Amino acid sequence: MRYREAGVDVARSDGIKQGIGALVRRTWGTSVRPIPGGFAGVMEWPGASGDSSPTLLAATMDGVGTKLHLALAAGRISDAAADLVFHCANDLLAHGARPLAFLDYVAQARLDRTVVHQVVQGLARGCAEVGAALLGGETAEMPDTYAPEVVDVAGCMVGTVAADRLVDGSAVRPGDVLVGLGSNGLHTNGFSLARRVLEASRLGLEDPLPGGAGETVGHALLAPHRWYGPALHSLLESGRVRGLAHITGGGIAGNLVRVLPSGCRARVRARVWPRPALFRWLIETGRIPEDDARHAFNLGIGMIAVVSAEEQGRIEAELARAGERVAALGEIAAGERDVEWVEDS
Repeated sequence: MRYREAGVDVARSDGIKQGIGALVRRTWGTSVRPIPGGFAGVMEWPGASGDSSPTLLAATMDGVGTKLHLALAAGRISDAAADLVFHCANDLLAHGARPLAFLDYVAQARLDRTVVHQVVQGLARGCAEVGAALLGGETAEMPDTYAPEVVDVAGCMVGTVAADRLVDGSAVRPGDVLVGLGSNGLHTNGFSLARRVLEASRLGLEDPLPGGAGETVGHALLAPHRWYGPALHSLLESGRVRGLAHITGGGIAGNLVRVLPSGCRARVRARVWPRPALFRWLIETGRIPEDDARHAFNLGIGMIAVVSAEEQGRIEAELARAGERVAALGEIAAGERDVEWVEDS
């Protein structure tokens, strides 16, 4: 199975986004801090430019995506809604920003009171965990737009970061190293392909996951999207993180390249961390080609920090003490801005 055959054409989507970039940039004034490939948009608060280190506003938006189909089937829509908050908070974290407020959008063909309540319950729980206010949002009933029994959940999160603590990848240098933090599973990406594999496997959500040490297929697929703030805040505040990539749609390479400045090439060692059972099962059962698996899935890595080689040992130890599963993934080399996979261990 290929990602494109599951209905997601990453290359086509990237082409569309590149085509609208000029339209977006036309709206930018001098207060906007351009971050090519950024996980969030960043700008100064009005009137803050005269400060020695002005406060910057960071904003990001996303949706839960097709994980919602499995969450509805498993009766876990509240958990999937919380995942959206964690996803957005991690996008802000990638630039050193702390969450401030969240606005949601919930839509169905016909609003279901129970479903909407569960969604907002999950959003509120997620906001409480990341320290953001759920300011409000929009509920929409759109019978000609959504299929019956389907719910769409999206949201926008804003946060703040001091200008002298903004992480935008510009400090990344050849010789730096890549430190990976483990994911809980798919997080909120790759579900269009994963659902096709599940259908073909003829397994149900309550069946044991092959090779999964007793967990069920549903438990593995719906594992929560991790929030990395508690482990990373002190590193960001001390300025020891030079770049931070949230591994979402596009996989490791597609997101790591977003934090690389010109003249820097990331080398990711493909075999230095064990792939969790869920990914092994998906790839083997769906006979997913390796390049598609790398584009569709995070493969067990939810966040990658770029740090100096001198700080690597101390940072890895600090992250491990915070409860993170840490992997030394590779290094930054001089060269064309890109990410290459190194197949040896």
